[in-house]
Amino acid sequence: MRQPLCFLHKEECGNDMRTLYTNGCLLMFSALISLVILIGNLMEHGQKDRCVVCFQRLVILNFFYNLFNSIVNFYLLLGGIRDNLFTHILDFLLALSYVGILLMIAKFMVTYIARYQDVSGWWMVAARIFVWTSAIIWFIYMTYAVAPHDILTALMLRRRVDATNLLYSVFLLILVLRYRKCFTAEEWLSVNSIIILPAFAALVRIRYPRIVSVQLSITLSAILINSFLHLKQAERLREQEKKLMENQTQLMISQIRPHFVFNVLNTIHILCELEPLKAQSAIEHFSMYLRRNLDILSGTDTMIPVRNELEHVEHYLQLEKMRYGDDLKVIMDISAYNFWIPSLTIQPIVENAVKHGIQRRPNGGTIYIRTQETEDYYEVYVEDNGRGFDPQEEKNDGKQHVGLRNVRERLAALCSGDLTVHSRVGDGTMVRMRLPKGEMQEEMGKVPA
Repeated sequence: MRQPLCFLHKEECGNDMRTLYTNGCLLMFSALISLVILIGNLMEHGQKDRCVVCFQRLVILNFFYNLFNSIVNFYLLLGGIRDNLFTHILDFLLALSYVGILLMIAKFMVTYIARYQDVSGWWMVAARIFVWTSAIIWFIYMTYAVAPHDILTALMLRRRVDATNLLYSVFLLILVLRYRKCFTAEEWLSVNSIIILPAFAALVRIRYPRIVSVQLSITLSAILINSFLHLKQAERLREQEKKLMENQTQLMISQIRPHFVFNVLNTIHILCELEPLKAQSAIEHFSMYLRRNLDILSGTDTMIPVRNELEHVEHYLQLEKMRYGDDLKVIMDISAYNFWIPSLTIQPIVENAVKHGIQRRPNGGTIYIRTQETEDYYEVYVEDNGRGFDPQEEKNDGKQHVGLRNVRERLAALCSGDLTVHSRVGDGTMVRMRLPKGEMQEEMGKVPA
């Protein structure tokens, strides 16, 4: 039968007891700090990029690693036996968390750099080689750590693990130095702390193997990175808000073009003499059309029920039908009403269909507007049977496609939606907007019937 950990002389046993108690308390405190960071991140709403997701996974792994490690220390402190099923299970969970932390540190750094510059996949391949080498040495160390007569071999292997970790830190430092232009001064002090602090802790661990310095250094760097990411997120939100306001103003101005206003007023002038009732209807549609655009400029209606956006589309199409007559046909198939959409998203797409699709056909054409609900998305389709175009030529024609670009950016920023365009010369164009279901739609509430 194996002896408890305190199998040596009384003085050495007392030192081990104090070490177990100190390490257990430090590890539990580190686990609680990681849990607080994790809860704070999970409570935040909005879309998270890959870098933030990697950081959250790193914090989760660090929480479990510190938790399992503290349980082992307290269990041994209470007189538990090192070589039994319970400690073997905890050792296995510790090893999994340990491997995961090392891999996630490399993935976090690669993902962070990829925000600014393409990163070769060979960096992650090399990282995996380092991590699994360290993990193998760790497993061998654990087999010796449970046997008191092999304590010297265990300490030697533990130093091998710490040395491998130190080499891994050097490897990561080479990575960030290779892409040093991607980092500002403040990023060096915060983001790279996940490399620098554990590297310093690994040096300390080689000299003082009983101190849990590496685990604490990772938690400390997580605190620094979490604070930095929150500051960067606040900056991005301010920039995004500023850009959205610029896009709204630009989009509103593009919607009230002098040429369009002139055509509508000229049509109303002619109808006043020939068909006064139609002129009255045209004035009503035109006033509602202008009112919606002015609401966008004031920023009072950022997200609106899709029904309201379709009403705005109807006002625009009625004005165009007075101009084109039977050459412009419209078919609407609205099967989904119960969702919200950024204002002025469908109308610019419909206007593009009229201007670039139907207007260029000698005999006019048809615009088909439909909405539908799937398991994960609300979808809006705008199709026309106009002349169509080659999407590649449009991308390379050097023109500013303000309408489509603004709609795509506003969909992504306001509701994490996306916009895709499919077109072929001679076959017309189809534009699809997808708005994901989830927190945003739930927060806005159910659309009134």
